[in-house]
Amino acid sequence: MTEPLDPGFPALHRVHPRGWINDPNGIHRTADGRWHVFFQHNPASTRHELIHWGHMSSSDLVSWREEPLGPVPRAGEADQDGCWSGIGLLDPAPGDPVAAAAADRSVGAVADGPGAPAVPTLVYSGVDGIENQLSRVLVARLDASGTALVRPGVVAAEVPEVPGLVGVRDPFVFTHGGKRWGIQGAGVREGGELVPTLLLYSCEDLERWELVGTLLHGDDPVAAEHAPADLWECPQLVPVGGRWVLLVSRWGHPDTHERSTLQVDYLVGDLVDGPDGAPRFAPSAGGQVDIGPDFYAPQAVVDAEGDRVLVWGWSWEGLQRTQEQTDAQGWAGTLTFPRELRLDGEELRSAPAPELRALRVEALPLESVAGAGGIGAPSLAEVEVPAGVSELVLETPVRAEVRTRGAVTVEILEADGAAREVFSVDDGPATVFLDASLLEHLPDAATPHTLRFYPAGGERVRVRGALAEAWRLEVPGR
Repeated sequence: MTEPLDPGFPALHRVHPRGWINDPNGIHRTADGRWHVFFQHNPASTRHELIHWGHMSSSDLVSWREEPLGPVPRAGEADQDGCWSGIGLLDPAPGDPVAAAAADRSVGAVADGPGAPAVPTLVYSGVDGIENQLSRVLVARLDASGTALVRPGVVAAEVPEVPGLVGVRDPFVFTHGGKRWGIQGAGVREGGELVPTLLLYSCEDLERWELVGTLLHGDDPVAAEHAPADLWECPQLVPVGGRWVLLVSRWGHPDTHERSTLQVDYLVGDLVDGPDGAPRFAPSAGGQVDIGPDFYAPQAVVDAEGDRVLVWGWSWEGLQRTQEQTDAQGWAGTLTFPRELRLDGEELRSAPAPELRALRVEALPLESVAGAGGIGAPSLAEVEVPAGVSELVLETPVRAEVRTRGAVTVEILEADGAAREVFSVDDGPATVFLDASLLEHLPDAATPHTLRFYPAGGERVRVRGALAEAWRLEVPGR
């Protein structure tokens, strides 16, 4: 990849140097141990139009290579106006001789049972340009390496006949009670109000989804308290620490919200069997997945080999960036680093994936701060600097990891020496990643904070606070 000469370009996070990126999609690990990460992508512009699935892969979660596109819009098909969010998985493909034969022809196919080849498969929302709020579920097949499409998407579920339905999208698949189930995020109009819901499907045959009810409805008191919305987007249901954790991206209808993509919430609970034998999600607690302004639509993936759950999020261009500036730079949006999820009681925590340590190329010296100008102090005030406060000044574009013991402030230093604060927090020990315009703050015992900021050429970035260690980051071999 040729990196754009742009101090804001997050080179550790982006593979594609041009075009639009949003939701991480289709993430799975193939039999050869390689990670495949897809994402919504418009290679032609910095706008969310005619969405393709971009594709990158990695053997180590730090060195990524660009792969052929996944699903793309097809004239006359259910995805003719875009291939929206969905997941990836390894599917035994019952009754599908085309996909099974493709797996048999490829090296490294894994089995879900004796003689059952597992086929890398993508399940996604197809929109037709007529009513994009009402999408269909499509299923596409890859070769066993997870690299190339063997068969484009076929419709597995039509738009469901649900009274008052205002939107439905973003399929997700999970297993419970020895059966495979699918869910879609949705919103329904009930008595003049918009209420989020998760539609539940039986999908033993991944290409034939049957609507069986709801997994969770927005009138549940715990869900209503912690995840109110007009529609739940990008539902992700994964086992964490002996419980089930549901991630939902909160969407507001344009009639009632100036900005539809609001925030990402989680619910902690259990799956219980209803009288019809279908599962229901019973939440007992909840909160926000990330409290920053620039995090949305995460995808959570069970990494059975690593005995963990990983999550990637989408970080859009910040509100301080105009569309004209984004058009001029030629790229928009990025994915976060992968984070490991865990529960602390009923509170969700995120930690950097250990593989990210391979990005460290050298330790950076920390300078002790003395005299005036402690954390958060007015620029003209004389204050006593707390013991143990240090700082790190970085040239742009910034590529660094900082480990903190407590309070930390990030500032942009302008050419004349003036400082403008972009981030300040005291959440205890934490890891801070800085990649040009992307900041990820991952506290050990609090909620992450993701934001975008834009140092200009010639400006520097100062990190000040209770700093412990710091490293310059670089992709190995780049």
